[in-house]
Amino acid sequence: MKIEIYTASQDIPQLVDGSPLHSKRMFCLLESHTEARPIMIAAFDNDNKELGHILVVKYREWRLLPPGFHIWYTIHGQGVYSSECNDKEHLFKLLIDKLFDLFDFNHTLIDIRNLDDARFAYDTLSDKGFFPRRDRRMYISLHSKEPEKRLTRAYKANIRKAQKRGVTFREVNNTQEVLVAIKMMRRYYASKIGRHLPPTKYLLHLLADDEGDKKTARLFAVYHKEKMIGCSICLYDKERVFLAYNCGLRKTHPLLYPGIMAVWAAITDAHKRGIPHFEFLEPQGHKLRTGYLNFILNFGCKQVTTLRWRHFKWNIINKIFKAIYV
Repeated sequence: MKIEIYTASQDIPQLVDGSPLHSKRMFCLLESHTEARPIMIAAFDNDNKELGHILVVKYREWRLLPPGFHIWYTIHGQGVYSSECNDKEHLFKLLIDKLFDLFDFNHTLIDIRNLDDARFAYDTLSDKGFFPRRDRRMYISLHSKEPEKRLTRAYKANIRKAQKRGVTFREVNNTQEVLVAIKMMRRYYASKIGRHLPPTKYLLHLLADDEGDKKTARLFAVYHKEKMIGCSICLYDKERVFLAYNCGLRKTHPLLYPGIMAVWAAITDAHKRGIPHFEFLEPQGHKLRTGYLNFILNFGCKQVTTLRWRHFKWNIINKIFKAIYV
């Protein structure tokens, strides 16, 4: 077995198809991200057949506490593995070992989140000095029940009121409308602690990525009298849609429920396309405010407990947090 590291998209061979968060297409899109550097780590057998891979995103940012440039690595999920891989956890361990070889002297941490199974690689990550924190995944099952039937009575009424008052929503592809939506999102996220919107260039590349009907992302906009009052951006997988970003001008248009309609537009589109699961990405990685949690639950979400693993470069900090959380 050999493990290869790729830092340029032109060097990456054809990989096993799986989650869009670990795809070559996502790697290419991240290359346009000014604050991120994608790294693909892939394992091959002796016949040069791929066994699995993970996409690691390296971020570099100036922060005041402690002062200086902070470097951290993020992994969303457990990666993608071929049918010939008999031990995913062992292969994941080898990929993580390779990642440790990449660490810069000034790296701050490595963050692994959004694992499908909370027990996945528990011993491996614990032995490596990672410490776990409880996290939650929020998703809606669209295959077992109509999304309208999962709504609370209050949200059903709010959606009906908004529609009677002339609120509409649609997918947006026009560059000018996309830029208006991104500008509105940027103003919205500017006041949100712990929530960050990527650079405009990256979002434009993400939304423009299209291979026929297989789009990586879609943007939905909410309108009232031709004025945009809300929007949402979703990532698309074969079996799942991820709500990545959403906003609504609820303070200036409280009776039109733009935040609810922005999420509802994304949910209804996923249901029409026959995608069985709709998942909220934003709640992961930070503590949910009670108001936002209730907002999500009113759409009929299910909560699944999972673990988020972190590893700081200072072992003493890892030991302290491990003593607190384990």
